Amino acid sequence: MTTTQLTEEQKQAVADSVQVHKFGGSSLADAFCYRRVARIVTEYAGASDLVVVSAAGDTTNRILAIINAKAQPGDTASILLDQLESFQQGLITELLSGNLQQQLLQQSQQDFARWRRWLACDETISHNAELLSYGELWSARLLSALLQKQGTRADHIDARDFLLAADAPEPVIQVEHSREKLLQRVAPHSGTRFIVTGFIARGLHGESLTLGRNGSDYSATLVGSLLDTRQVTIWKDVAGVYSADPRKVERVVSLPTLDWTEAEELARLGSPVLHPRTFQPVDRQRMVISVRSSLKVENQQTRIGQFQNTQPRGKVFTSLSEVVLFKVELHDKALVKRLDELELEPLVSWTEPENHQQYLVFHQNHLDYLTGWLDSLGAGDAITQIRGYSMLAIVGNRIQETDQFSTFKLQLSEQKVRRFALTQNGDSAVAILEQKLDNRLLNRLHSQLFNYRRSLGVLVIGRGNIGTAWLELFRQQRDRINQVMDVRVMGIANSRRLWLDYNGVELTQWAEDFDRLARPYVLTELLRELPNAPYDELVVIDLTDAKQVAQLYPSLFANGLHIISANKRAGSADEALYREIRTIQHEYKREWLYNTTVGAGLPLNYAINDLRNSGDEIRSISGIFSGTMSWLFENFTKGVTFSSLVKEAKERGYSEPDPREDLSCQDLVRKLLILAREIGLKLDWQDIEVKSLVPEHLRDLPLSEFMQRLSELDEPMTAMLDEAAKDGKVPRLLASFTVSDEQRVTAQVGIEYIPEGDMLANLIPGENIFVIYTDWYSEMPLVISGPGAGKHVTAGGVQSDLNQLLSKLAVGA
Repeated sequence: MTTTQLTEEQKQAVADSVQVHKFGGSSLADAFCYRRVARIVTEYAGASDLVVVSAAGDTTNRILAIINAKAQPGDTASILLDQLESFQQGLITELLSGNLQQQLLQQSQQDFARWRRWLACDETISHNAELLSYGELWSARLLSALLQKQGTRADHIDARDFLLAADAPEPVIQVEHSREKLLQRVAPHSGTRFIVTGFIARGLHGESLTLGRNGSDYSATLVGSLLDTRQVTIWKDVAGVYSADPRKVERVVSLPTLDWTEAEELARLGSPVLHPRTFQPVDRQRMVISVRSSLKVENQQTRIGQFQNTQPRGKVFTSLSEVVLFKVELHDKALVKRLDELELEPLVSWTEPENHQQYLVFHQNHLDYLTGWLDSLGAGDAITQIRGYSMLAIVGNRIQETDQFSTFKLQLSEQKVRRFALTQNGDSAVAILEQKLDNRLLNRLHSQLFNYRRSLGVLVIGRGNIGTAWLELFRQQRDRINQVMDVRVMGIANSRRLWLDYNGVELTQWAEDFDRLARPYVLTELLRELPNAPYDELVVIDLTDAKQVAQLYPSLFANGLHIISANKRAGSADEALYREIRTIQHEYKREWLYNTTVGAGLPLNYAINDLRNSGDEIRSISGIFSGTMSWLFENFTKGVTFSSLVKEAKERGYSEPDPREDLSCQDLVRKLLILAREIGLKLDWQDIEVKSLVPEHLRDLPLSEFMQRLSELDEPMTAMLDEAAKDGKVPRLLASFTVSDEQRVTAQVGIEYIPEGDMLANLIPGENIFVIYTDWYSEMPLVISGPGAGKHVTAGGVQSDLNQLLSKLAVGA
């Protein structure tokens, strides 16, 4: 397709639908990392998104070592090349199979054959950039093929096919040419994820060029700007930007947002997260840069963009353990003029007119460049290099207006401060110290400057009886809860509509506001948006009975959300789905609390975990697990029809929306599975013997028809009641499982006849009872009983789970 064939509508479609993602070398260090990145790309990238990649692991350093070794005598270069080939082809062999594997191996063999010709001086490669470009090319090919193997439409693009630049210390991009060439390649292929090489470009004379330090990050924002995309996500080994360097400072806080000026100032002051050049191509009015972790995909990300009207606030405390001062004698006016022309901006500078001296402070990483530049000027004694200094700074919007600014100056009064300066734009306060830094000082200053309360955003799915009761309970207890963390309900949803407000929804008249403000939504699409919520942690409270929601638990965990669940569908899912849920939960280190799925508000799961954690072994659990069935059978006496009780239970909200979930014992089976799996047993649906109370001819009817024919249950249920009474017993619906010494599990659910004087036959209607035998409770069981149904009891159990989650998050902060 030629340039003239691309319409403005096509270009705008690309701009509106395509985002860019970037993965660095550490994200592609080995086969496991490649698989993780492939999962992230399929989970988080849109169908037409572009992915910019660096060379895998330490490939670039290996290539540089080979280039250097070639100039030395001996066979070191050949040995290093063999090792690089083994590494690259090992990735292909481990990750791919069949035709894809053979295709990439063949390309790889051709590439390394060229390298050997170059080593043997049988082929001339005059530009090192040509050799360095192979690292990114290999990554793009392999990730594209891996995605194809997994069933994703993907292809790779060599950036040299569209990215044209004039050679210079920082190559000058030919923007219009590059934009048209990239659009020609991308626009006709909607629905394809393109993997693009970072770090490299094509020179005006056809030569390969590299884009310099942090060139792949720069490539990502450059590609985003060429396509006029709205967002570039840079996946790193850290989860965004923190209030300080987590390697040096404890209890750091992740930052949901940074303004462009704050981010650029932080980069200028030496932050390792982003390089200043990354921001050069960005359209600040349109684009947002998101910094996320590829190692731990969660909601802790930092969005960098145009955030207006932000309050004055210091956000990041940053430090450099070593900086270099250059003292300039002002009498050398020619030298001073040349220094003014230096493109490298100092961290801070100041003049001492009384001494006729100027001081410039630079990052230690720039020392070699500056020394060489100054030597070329022949500055001699006019410039003196001074070592042994360090830097502390606090970065944030209108920092001078904050209490943190005063605190920073006060705390520094105890240190050897050579210079304290407020930058011209007011986004940072910088202190140059004539001393070394230690982590104790950094931690003390950070704790004085930042006293953030961590925040938790809550999405409630399900606004029925339990949802209504819990929202009211949360509203009543919100002030007490917020003493632990800043907890806000940011969204309320039913199966079709969502009311979402990241500032927190107002709960006083939430039902009326929901009807007015809720919009249609699709939960799978909402998952892509939720990680952008400005909270340190996110939790979904699932108060539905929806299988569709339970099936999304892996995606919820992978998107960084914790889950509190009253929905039994996930905990009782088929074994394969259940194991997937648990695997993803553990991989992403998320919490899953579901005490209300069995026993409503009873502390059953907590008791079971305490027993196991103390070293006891559970041998059996039996009892009446359903508050609904307890209520039905305790009220089912001679002269009372069973169908009338079922109707009343549904009207009171005691039963599941479809009472057959209770009567067919499906609800009990779910609870039995949840309990068994809670103690580590492998139990699935087919392992449980079930005796349903719903005749086969009523099982598949529409709910309305089933309710109309409910009286057909009365005759067999009355006969059961009469039969039990002949022996002085009553029918009760029991569930149980037993674990043998050989770890064999037997489980059953169904009607049993219980003596009238037994504790199982004399419960308060709606009461649950759990009889637990363990190694320690072998002669007299542990019995837990109490209300097993009801919206208020269940809402209280959900609130208990929320408090447990807050305790866990506070410990992990």
